[in-house]
Amino acid sequence: MTNQRNQSDSPRQKSGKAIGKSNAKPSWSYLVRIFFLVLAFCVSSCIDQIEFPLNLGDERLIVSGQLTNLNEPQYVYLSETTSADREPIFTGGYFTINDLPRPVSNASITLVSSEGGAWGYSEREPGTYVLNSFPGVKAGVSYSISISVAGRTYRSEPEMMPQVIGSDEVSYSFDRGVFKDQPETAFISVHTEVTLPEATGGYYLRWDVDEVYYWNLTFFPNPFNKPPPDCYVFGFPDPERITLLNGDLLNRPGGQSSQTVAERVIDQSFLSRHYFNVKQLSISKASYDYWSKVRELVNNTGSVFDAPPAPIRGNLSNVADPGEVVLGYFEVARAKVTRIYTTKADVPFFIEEVCTYAPDRNINSYPRTCLSCSEFKNSTGVTPPWWFDQ
Repeated sequence: MTNQRNQSDSPRQKSGKAIGKSNAKPSWSYLVRIFFLVLAFCVSSCIDQIEFPLNLGDERLIVSGQLTNLNEPQYVYLSETTSADREPIFTGGYFTINDLPRPVSNASITLVSSEGGAWGYSEREPGTYVLNSFPGVKAGVSYSISISVAGRTYRSEPEMMPQVIGSDEVSYSFDRGVFKDQPETAFISVHTEVTLPEATGGYYLRWDVDEVYYWNLTFFPNPFNKPPPDCYVFGFPDPERITLLNGDLLNRPGGQSSQTVAERVIDQSFLSRHYFNVKQLSISKASYDYWSKVRELVNNTGSVFDAPPAPIRGNLSNVADPGEVVLGYFEVARAKVTRIYTTKADVPFFIEEVCTYAPDRNINSYPRTCLSCSEFKNSTGVTPPWWFDQ
């Protein structure tokens, strides 16, 4: 079964395909996803925790950041790998020792342009920094970031925003079969029919996909017949997938190319409207080479969660110690977002409704996610501004 109801950030077409781009804040899982790809790695900006064991023997800075043309908050995420003798942290009500990357706070981050402009980032939460008062990317101007933390200074290689980008016609299909070694599994695949830029080579494309779905909390009878609050949950449907396209290998200006950009299992999140936000990124050759190495490593090891034989260097370095390995990448990219959603009626498989109220059902028998939206790590009661555009 295939569907092509979709939205993009181009003007509304006569066909009624609505448009929009996500203003949702990228979550920590986006950071961790990128970080873990870097190590074995390491949204519309969206939300984001993936557990990934590290055994690097020392602590290394991890940087994940992106500057785009989209009218949305621009973020840089800082973290560091952990060593065997790391002090325990207090989390979940108790102290624990783990080897997950940990957020880096109290850093000073500045975006610098080749014209001499400088704009600071402020720390919104531990390890998450948002750009302040930035007027927007200028054509022909290169940008880099400077990071000062714990007496050390790091800088990224300057990048200029690419001028060309393609467009996406997004669709989805449902299937049942072997999915990530699990037989008889119902899953959805998200595809794009890409219209290539009107250029002969010299461009490089990458796709990010995030998801947002509405979660129906249990509606318990009450004297005022007041429904539970809205609940929107953000995430990444297929964080291990790295979809790339090298325009140098194609000689088809304005031609077509088909890509599968995400796959994920069908679950209760498909009981209501479930959006997939497909972001096409036009990136630099250096960024493309970086992500190609990451993808090669992932394909060779079979999973982004496998420990790498060696870290992949990004485009950041320690000013005073160029030999220090800094993980991650700060890229300047032209972006275009296309959205598509499913509803329960689109799904050809049975999905159990776990949160439906029953008068003889004890409240303790409901999953905690049926009672409170905050049980989801990346959730909000605020409706995304583009939710009803279509």
